[in-house]
Amino acid sequence: MAQCNGCLKDNINGFCSSCETILFDRSKVTPQLTFNWEDISKRIDGQPMGFSISGVQRKGFIGKPRGTELVPKIGVDEKSQYIIKPMLSRFNLPDQSPANEHLTMQIAKQLFGIKTAECVFMNFANGAPAYITRRFDYNENGEKLNQEDFVSVLKAADKYKSKTYQDVGEWLSPLNKVDFLRILIFNFITGNGDVHLKNISLLETADGDMMLSPSYDLMNTKIHLTDNLLALNLFEELEQTSLPLGERYVYTNEDFIEFGRRLKIKDSIISKTIDMFNGKENELFAMVDKSFLSSDTKDLYKKSVVENYKKFRHQKAI
Repeated sequence: MAQCNGCLKDNINGFCSSCETILFDRSKVTPQLTFNWEDISKRIDGQPMGFSISGVQRKGFIGKPRGTELVPKIGVDEKSQYIIKPMLSRFNLPDQSPANEHLTMQIAKQLFGIKTAECVFMNFANGAPAYITRRFDYNENGEKLNQEDFVSVLKAADKYKSKTYQDVGEWLSPLNKVDFLRILIFNFITGNGDVHLKNISLLETADGDMMLSPSYDLMNTKIHLTDNLLALNLFEELEQTSLPLGERYVYTNEDFIEFGRRLKIKDSIISKTIDMFNGKENELFAMVDKSFLSSDTKDLYKKSVVENYKKFRHQKAI
């Protein structure tokens, strides 16, 4: 059965009309790109490239001139509208990383109402998989919005070790604190150990306020490497990021309740947020089954989620 390369809707070849509107301004775009990663990586006068997961997830910037498919080369006066990522350059199952990130982003958006960067799964001209996300740091008039990650906001010395999620949460507005709690629980359950300070940002609103940006770089990192349950400690006194695997503190829902209380979120709202994740396994697994992951990787993804749900629901001895 064919799925939309954006939202994974059934019986769609390519992109459904909704995804065409959201991602490509109603343009008809095929999921087969006309260029390869090398057409981006070999450019020396184009957009800069960057890295994310442990420094090995490459990314480039591409555009879409009016009336055409996505293109690797952007004119001098044109802005890059999309970020493109090829498969990982190393680690386990590197060719599964684009489908992994696409799936995880769709689960966050569709099942848990997390505001995310819009994204699609595509293939390069040579058939290699690609993850593409539309940039959210430009407004409808093409003007650049101010975006600031929490390395900058907190003046942190290191994106992993110098601060905690509590430090981030205490900086946020009351509404964003609830959003942040939901995002952290989601990442815990879906096995994302790479939500460091560079992957949490503030974005300027139309009114000039700085609010939590849409989530990005969400993926089940446990499929590709053995890393921490979360990239940062929830609290300074509960260490789990730098100790040997067998000595790390394992978080449960009780710790996320405490996290919400430290951010002064009402108990009723904390309970409602945690309840959002209960009874969602079957819906989550259904999305995994519809994804562009290989059959074996789908099994690994679901196994990881089952294990993380067990940790989340574990009751600590009094």
